[in-house]
Formats: sequence, structure tokens, C-alpha cells
Amino acid sequence: MTTFPENFLKLHEGEEFVRARSIEAIERSDDLTLHLAITEAAADQIYHFVHRDEHHDDDDLIVRLLGIRMFNCINATLKLLLSGYYQASTLQQRDLIETFFLLDHFSTNRPLIAKWRLADEKVLRDQFSPVAVRLALDARDSYTGKKRAEYYKLLSSLAAHPHPRGFLMLKLPTGDHHCGPFFEGTAMSTTISELGKSSVQAAGIFALFFSGKSKVDFQIKLAFLDLQKAWLKRFFGADGVDAQELDDMRAMIASLPD
Repeated sequence: MTTFPENFLKLHEGEEFVRARSIEAIERSDDLTLHLAITEAAADQIYHFVHRDEHHDDDDLIVRLLGIRMFNCINATLKLLLSGYYQASTLQQRDLIETFFLLDHFSTNRPLIAKWRLADEKVLRDQFSPVAVRLALDARDSYTGKKRAEYYKLLSSLAAHPHPRGFLMLKLPTGDHHCGPFFEGTAMSTTISELGKSSVQAAGIFALFFSGKSKVDFQIKLAFLDLQKAWLKRFFGADGVDAQELDDMRAMIASLPD
């Protein structure tokens, strides 16, 4: 009879120890609990619209599959950072950002979904590579600061590619580097706050593809927007979400049958 390798079992015990410390630290911080609350609401919204009904056509299926990818990235990022794999969690966040950039590109030019879906490798490389998508979004939004590119490059150097800067994510407070999972409060807090920012954008962009059809649809959207309003107020000092829009949505929900 074969047995599961013992060292992997011991490693998992270490991961669970770090996870417990991470949860304790999060529960002591109002900021971190709010970041995770908005992340949960974002994941809930994505999951709801992925599974709300059967897809209507091949383009709708592509949008939902990209939603599944984002949902999985959000949860993989959280699982890794709680267990002390901060660099690996940052790699997942880059995947999340790359995916919602692509969906954002599709959101204002829906025929691009079919073009991407049916494209050969040359078209994918020339017109839908990460850099091509970022340039298209910057041109659409009249952005000249290249902030999307700078952030993507930062995540790439920290986690996606072997780079001297990436060793920072393996460093203990003592200055030593650690092999395997470890708890480090600053790294955990930073990755959680960045996950909150990315999740808000992912869920907001994904929802653009789905109009409300039922009371549950609007309840899911309202729960996300309510938390987003509080989150934006806490961390950016701005409402960002129109209060009248939320009141109108509450009134609509109240008028709809269960």
C-alpha cells in the first residue's frame, strides 16, 4: 500500500500554522477585514453571474469562462497569501489583472470577443497580447501615464519572472530569506490590500456584461456596491458610488417579487 509523502504532510501542517496566524492578524485589523469583505463580495458577484443561467451564445460563454478564471484567481491568491506564499499569491494577482484588462477591452467593443475567440496565434499576439490590450485601454481612456503598464511590470518583476527585485518577497524581518511558507505581517497586509483593489475592478467589469433580471441579481449587485462605497470611503476618501443609485436599487428590489 502506498502512502502520501510524509514531507508534504509536514509542509501542509506548516501552511495551516501560518494560515491560523494570518487569520488572527486579520481579525485584529478593521482595514484588513474590510479588504476581505469587499473581496468576498466581488467573488460572490462573479460567481452569481457565471451561474445565473445558461449561456446564450459562444461570446457569452467566453465572458463566463473568463469570470471563472477570475473567481479562481481571487481564491487562489487568498489561499496562498494566508498560507505564507506571498510571491506565489502575487503571481495569481497578475493573472487576475491581465484577465480583467481583457474583459474591460471587450466591454466597450463587444465584437472583439468573437475576434479573440476565433483568432489565430498571430492575431492573439499582435492584437490581444497583454501589452496590446493595455495600449488599447490607455488609448480608449485617454491615459498617458502608463499606470497599467507600470503596475503590470511591478507584479512581473516581483513574482511572474525571475528578477532580483522578486527576492524581496522571500525576505524575513531579520533580513534572511525563507524557503517555504512563512508569516510576515507587512507582506500579508500588502497582498491583501492589493487583492481588494483588484477584486473590486474584476467584479465591476464583469457585471457590465449582465443586466439585472431578478430580485437576486439586484440584491447581489447592491451588496457589492454598498461594500464598495464603504471601502472607497475608507481607503480613498471618496464615495465613488452614487447614493441615489443605491437608494433607487433598494426601492426596485423592494418592488420585485421574491
